[in-house]
Amino acid sequence: MLHSHSRAFARACSVLAAILLVLLAMPASADLRSSPTWYDQNAVGSAPDWHYRVPVNVPAGATVNSTIKVDVDFNALLSTMGISGTFDVNSPRIVRPGGSLAVRQEFSDTIYNGATDASNNGRGEIRFILEDAGASVYQVYFDITQNGAKAANPQTPINGNFERGAIGTSQPAAWNAPTGASSLDAQVRPSETPSVTTNGTNAYPTPKTTDGTPRTGAFSYMIGSRGQNETGDNSRTITRTFTVPATNPGNFTVRWRVEGWDSTGYDTLTIRLNAGGTTINVVGPAYGNYTTAPHSPNMSNVTNAPQSAVQPGYRAYNYFDMTSTGAHTQGMSVAAQGEPWWTRTVSLASLAGQTVTLTIQSTHINQFRSWFHIDDVEWSIVNGTLGSPQGFGVVFLTPTAATAGITPLSISVQVDANPTAGSSPVTVDLVNPGGSVTRTVPLFNDGTHGDAVAGDAIWTNNGSVAADRMVLPGGALNGSWQLRAYARDASTSTVGARNGVIRGPGTGSAPETEANYWNIDEYLLGSGAIGVTKTSSVVSDPFSGTANPKRIPGATILYCVLITNTGAGTVTSIVLSDTINLPELYVAGSIRSGTTCANAVIVEDDNNIGGDESDPVGASFSASTVDGRTASIAAGATIALVYNITVQ
Repeated sequence: MLHSHSRAFARACSVLAAILLVLLAMPASADLRSSPTWYDQNAVGSAPDWHYRVPVNVPAGATVNSTIKVDVDFNALLSTMGISGTFDVNSPRIVRPGGSLAVRQEFSDTIYNGATDASNNGRGEIRFILEDAGASVYQVYFDITQNGAKAANPQTPINGNFERGAIGTSQPAAWNAPTGASSLDAQVRPSETPSVTTNGTNAYPTPKTTDGTPRTGAFSYMIGSRGQNETGDNSRTITRTFTVPATNPGNFTVRWRVEGWDSTGYDTLTIRLNAGGTTINVVGPAYGNYTTAPHSPNMSNVTNAPQSAVQPGYRAYNYFDMTSTGAHTQGMSVAAQGEPWWTRTVSLASLAGQTVTLTIQSTHINQFRSWFHIDDVEWSIVNGTLGSPQGFGVVFLTPTAATAGITPLSISVQVDANPTAGSSPVTVDLVNPGGSVTRTVPLFNDGTHGDAVAGDAIWTNNGSVAADRMVLPGGALNGSWQLRAYARDASTSTVGARNGVIRGPGTGSAPETEANYWNIDEYLLGSGAIGVTKTSSVVSDPFSGTANPKRIPGATILYCVLITNTGAGTVTSIVLSDTINLPELYVAGSIRSGTTCANAVIVEDDNNIGGDESDPVGASFSASTVDGRTASIAAGATIALVYNITVQ
C-alpha cells in the first residue's frame, strides 16, 4: 500500500502554476499628486492647466470668514524647483482642501510685505476668505506664461485695497455702486500728484500740488470734491458688506488721507460699521477724536470761522489743528500742509457672526474743496504660512503584469497637467543597470500610436510604429533595468537638468530620477518566479487514531501545496490545479488556506462561489480536482492550500 500511495502521490503533484514576467513599481515622489488631487478647472489637456502649486497652512485658531493673508515670492519658488520662466500674474488660484476654488480670493501684484512693490517682479500678496474651520491647508496654484497664458481670475476679489478696478472706476469689484451727488468724486485713482485750485475767499495755497499716492499698491479710492468746486450742500457714499467670523472675530482696520481747504464744521468724512442694530463709528463727527482720527483737512473753531493767527479753521490746505502761524492748538504733530495716511483699528467682537455694512461717506457744504483717499480696508486678518512648492506629476499606467513580456512594449502614462515642452514633451527612457540610457521613445496624445483619446491626460506608445518602438533586450527583465518617463513643461532648468523637468524637494543639481524631480516616474523591470512544494502527513488511522498513525487503508492524510514567489517581482493571476487520484477519496469540506502549511486555517468551502472566494486565496473541489487561485504573490511571499484525503 505504501508503494501504491507513493505512485498516487507522484501523480497528485500535477500542480499548474505560471511563471509570469511582471513589472515591479518602485514607490517614489513622482507619480500623480495627491493629498490633495491636482486642481484642474476642466479636463487635463484642455486649457488652462496649472503646473505648480504651493500650500498655505492656515493656523488652528482661524475661523470661517477670516481673511487669510500671505506674501508669496513666486520667482523664489520657481528657483527652488530649479526652473525659470516668466511668472504669469493672472495665474494664481487659491484652492480649498476639497479641491474647489475659494469663493473670494485675490492676488495683488503691487503689494508685498505690507508695502508697495514693483509690478511684474514675480511676487505679491495673496488673500482669501476662509471657508474651512480650524487648521487647514489651502493650495495656491500658479504658472509661467511659457506654459500658456491664463485668463484673469474669475473669482470675486476681496478688494479692500482697490487693486481690482481701472482708473476712474466708480464701483470697484466687491463694492456697491456709489450713491449721492454725482458731481462729487467717487472713483479709483492711481498714484498721481495733481494740481488743484479751490474757490473760497482767501484760500491758500492755491493752486496746490497734491499727493495722490496710494498707501500701498497701485490704486486707492477717492471720494469728495477734488475734480470740481462744490455745487451746494451734498454728499457721496460708497458701501459694501462682509461677514464677521462667529469666533475669533479679530479687528477691522481702515486707512485714509484727508486733503483740502475746508474744516470739520463743513466738510467731513464718515466711516462706520452697522449690523443688527449695532453701530461702530470708526471715523467722523460721531466718533470725534480729531487729533488721532482727523475727518476733515482742518479743525473748526467754536464759531466755525476762518483760520486766524490764534485759532484753526477753514481756508488753509491741510493745517489740521494749526493756526495760520503753524502753531498746534490740540497737540498734533503733523506738519502744515502734511498729507499723511491715518489708520484706525476697532474690535469686531460686538459684531461677531454678523453680516456687516461698511459705509464710507463724504459730506460737503458749499465752497472750499475737500476730498479723501481710502485704502487698505481689511478685517479679521489671519496670517498663513507657506509650505514647499510642488510641480505636476506623471505616473506609468502600462506595462502591466499581463503585457510586460509582450514585445514591443506598450507604454502609457497619465499626467496631472498638460506637458507643454516644444517637442516630444513626454518620453520614456530604457535605463540599463549601469545607469546608461539605451533607448528613448516618445509618447503620443494625438490619437495615434494606440492613443485612445486625443488631448486627454493619457499619453501612449503601443509600438505600432517601428521607428518609435520600445523593444526590451535580453535580460532586461532581471530586476535591474528601468523605464523612466519624463513629462516636461516649457520651463527652463536652472540646475543643469533637461529643460522642463521640475526639481523636487531640495535645491541644486541632482540626477534626473523620480526621487529628485516631480515630473519623472520610474518602473523597475523585474521578474517573478513560482516555486511549488507539496508535502503530506498522516493525521489519523482506524487503529491508532492520532497517536503515531500509519498510512494504511482508512487513514486520513493531510496534503499541503506551498507556492513561493522566488523572483524579484510580484506575480499575478496565480491558478493551481491538484488532481486526487483514485483510490484516494477527498474529505468533503476540508480545504483550508493561509500563508504557510502550519497556519492554513482559513475555511474554504468546496464550491467556487460565496464569501470565502473573496479572501486572499479562493479554492474549490470538483471532479477529483482541488483548485486554488490568488490575485498576486509579492516577491519572497508564500501561500498555502491544505486539504484531507482518505486512503482506500
